[in-house]
Parts: sequence; structure tokens; C-alpha cells
Amino acid sequence: MHGTPLPGQQRHAAAPTRRRFGPRLRRHVLRVDGRRVHALETGDGPPLLLLHGMGGLAEEILGPLRPLASRYRLVAVDRPGYGGSDPVPDEDMAPERQAAWLRSVMRALRLSRPVVVAHSLAAAPALCLACQDPRAVSSLLLLAPFCRPTRPSAMPLLRLAALPAIGAPVRALLPLAARTLGRWRLQAAFGDKAVPPTLARLPFERMAQPSAILAMAAELRHFNDSMIPMALRLHDLPVRTVVLAGDDDEVAPWEQHALWLVQRIPNGAGACLSGVGHLMHHVRPAMVAAAVESARSDEPPSPFHRV
Repeated sequence: MHGTPLPGQQRHAAAPTRRRFGPRLRRHVLRVDGRRVHALETGDGPPLLLLHGMGGLAEEILGPLRPLASRYRLVAVDRPGYGGSDPVPDEDMAPERQAAWLRSVMRALRLSRPVVVAHSLAAAPALCLACQDPRAVSSLLLLAPFCRPTRPSAMPLLRLAALPAIGAPVRALLPLAARTLGRWRLQAAFGDKAVPPTLARLPFERMAQPSAILAMAAELRHFNDSMIPMALRLHDLPVRTVVLAGDDDEVAPWEQHALWLVQRIPNGAGACLSGVGHLMHHVRPAMVAAAVESARSDEPPSPFHRV
């Protein structure tokens, strides 16, 4: 599918691919401000913009939510440095600068006031986008959000891989070990439960590509630069925001992030799901689908509660 590019932007798309069932999947390669942006699109209807978390991919967040394509236009974007999207300068990985990047990508994709569905750390640029330009989005749906200003964790391997000199050979080796390490970490996260098929099929080597390692390090390094001042602006956020969290989430503990957030925004609602961890869209996609409907509703939001 080809569209007319905006000034300074080019838009291209590879041939669509088909699944046996459901709407076709369309792959886009955009040129936004001179950099490549990769996006996946499927379905028709009201638009949903899907944003993967740190270390994720467009196909990772899209996979379990593809049934929504029967009612919605789903667009999943590889954020800067991840998957098929070019990296941006280190400081542009700060959430407020990613929000500006998202506005440019939305214009290139002709996304008008989508529901923004953001997982984990992607909740931060989603919140910044809604605060900077409330008319750009219709509502937010934040899954296991990591959004509260937080003291950076140690993460020694990531820090080592991001070093200017010694980090280069480490970054080159990580994709070679990514499949084994990725499967091991997933199985450890689910214990004696089966890993959902949508996670078992992930392209771990691409998730650990050198540009993604540098993107992860930059996201963490500049996270508080945006989110400390953002915390003071949440009381004025006018956009309807629905939050889903899990009480087994060890990455973004629900009381520290989800509950903290809902208590600060005037039009917020959501739920904490019992027995659910950080990857809730893979284990409870039906709950995410219901939350999409809630995000689009005009009904007054219900208080944050546990399910």
C-alpha cells in the first residue's frame, strides 16, 4: 500500500502477508525526518496504535491482539532502534522526545486520534504524548505501565553492553545467545506453566540486535529526565486513561506504578489482575480487548479495583 508522503517524509510498504484466517497483515517502511520507521498494520475500523515495551517489537505486542483486527485498525510500530526502525540520538530516547517522534509517525501513517495501547515502559512516551497534545489521541490504554520516576536498577549486562568501547563486542555476541537466553528467561517467568505460543515464536535474535541494546540503555538513562516533571503534570491530564496491571508483576509492581498513576490522573480507571505478571497481553488478551472498549467508552470511569 502506497500513500502520498508528507513534506520531508516518504512512505513505502512491502507486499502484504496473509494468515490463514483474519485480515491481512501489511508491513510499512516509512521515512520520517530522514530515518526509517517500521510498522505493521492489520484490520479496519477505529485506529489502535500499539507500542511495545523496552526490549519488545511491533510483532510482539501485535501478536496476541490480532483478533481485534476484526473491529479495529491495528497499527504496531517498532520504536526507535528496535526491530526495523532506525535509532535516534541518545537523548531523543527520553519519553517526551519519543512523544514528538510518535506524532511524526502518526502523521505519516494518517492515524487520527487513535486509542494508544502501550505496554510497560512505552507508557511513558504515551503519557507524554497525551499531555503535549491531548487532541492527538482519543484515549490511553496502559498495560503493566512503568511510568513512575524510579531509581535506575543495576542491570550490569546491559550497562556493559552499552559502553562505548568494550560494549561493541558484547553487543555483537548477544544476538548469538539471544534464542537460548530468551527461551530460558521466558520459561523461568512462567514457572511450571506453558509459555504462550505468541511468546514462544518471538525472534529473539532481532530483539537483541545492537541498536536495540543501545536503545534500551538510552531509555533507562533518560527516563527520569521526562518523568520527574511529568509526575507534576498528571493532575491536569485530560485524556481518558485505562490501566491494567498484574499482581504478580515483578518488573512494574502494580502499587508502585499502576495504582500510583491512577491516583494522580483525573479521568483514570483500571484493574489489577490476580495471578498475572508483566506480559499480560499474552496471557489475558480477552481482558485487554475488554479494556479497549472501556477506553473508548463515554461512561464515567470506575475506580481502580482488583480482579
